[in-house]
Amino acid sequence: MGSIALIYGEQIHTMVPQLIAARDPFHSLRARDTVVIKPNLVVSRKEWQGVNTDPQVVEALVQALQARGVTRIVIGDGSGMGYSATKAFEVCGYRDMARRYGLQLVDLERDRFVRKPVPIEGPFASLEIARTVLECDFLINVPVMKAHCTTSITCSLKNLKGVMPRAMKTAFHGVDLSRAIAQLASVLVPDLILVDGIQGDLSSETGRTPVAMNRLLMGTRPVEMDSVVADMLGYPPRAIRHIAYSADAGLGTCDLQSIKIDPLNQPVQNVRLRPPPHYSQRFPCHLDLDGACCTCTGNLLFALERLKAQGVLSASQHFLAGPQACVPSGRRTMTIAVGQCAVERTDADICIAQCPPSAGTIYRIVASAARQD
Repeated sequence: MGSIALIYGEQIHTMVPQLIAARDPFHSLRARDTVVIKPNLVVSRKEWQGVNTDPQVVEALVQALQARGVTRIVIGDGSGMGYSATKAFEVCGYRDMARRYGLQLVDLERDRFVRKPVPIEGPFASLEIARTVLECDFLINVPVMKAHCTTSITCSLKNLKGVMPRAMKTAFHGVDLSRAIAQLASVLVPDLILVDGIQGDLSSETGRTPVAMNRLLMGTRPVEMDSVVADMLGYPPRAIRHIAYSADAGLGTCDLQSIKIDPLNQPVQNVRLRPPPHYSQRFPCHLDLDGACCTCTGNLLFALERLKAQGVLSASQHFLAGPQACVPSGRRTMTIAVGQCAVERTDADICIAQCPPSAGTIYRIVASAARQD
């Protein structure tokens, strides 16, 4: 399975079986084996489409596994800052699925963790990995194909971040995030990757603007898979730093000419996905978000879109988020510290100290201040 199988369409429950029939990824599984399916459950809100893994994709995998006689199936993940995988299981329909098929659901942030040494250079000497994931016989990574406000894209490599405790996930954002992701890829390698590209988001990993992409991809090599997905989303693979670092560490190749793609069909419409301008170019205000977590950044960007639409953003505003935030010296701008990390480190004009603050809270406070200014 060195190549990547690709299928286009909208009918998930026929597309997944076709991929499985073409690749036979479960040929070595025994009935007594434990299989862990790791979806991407970033948010636990009702508007999860394009952000979280569609449960229909996971259900089709479960059906195929049970048809092969596998009964020990676990679905596990740890959500983004301010959200809960336990709640996401309920909101997205995973709880109902578990009842129908007799599955075990595990919020990995509540799991026990094992510290594993890291074999490649980077900010961490070791990483903590959920025991449920380490002790399974077969790990299936089911990420969503989408944008990311810090790393430009997120797919199979970054999705594995959900197997770590909350404190370590947060620590990733206080260092070189891309190198840390590459280090994680050197510690944990899935047995199978099934990318949910039915709906994604071209603006943010937590955004509310789902885009129909109508595709699924299956393979076993994370670096190669993410390189293909980056290309589909409009990025040269080496422009995505965690892909480049992983390739340079010998974990795979990001040379598209060396990656074989086996399409099982052709798209009805050959639509080329294009990334939007970087957030630093989308707003008239100043942004200092280095080190901010994904959820805080995503919520802020969503609030900024609403504020921009209302015409209340300007060059006189300076937004700060993350533990590295710093009020500019000799400032002539209104400074707005967003999130507990930034509030604790700065003497800003407006402080929004929730961790993380919701997009609605940011919008209301900043819009109110702008009207009074």
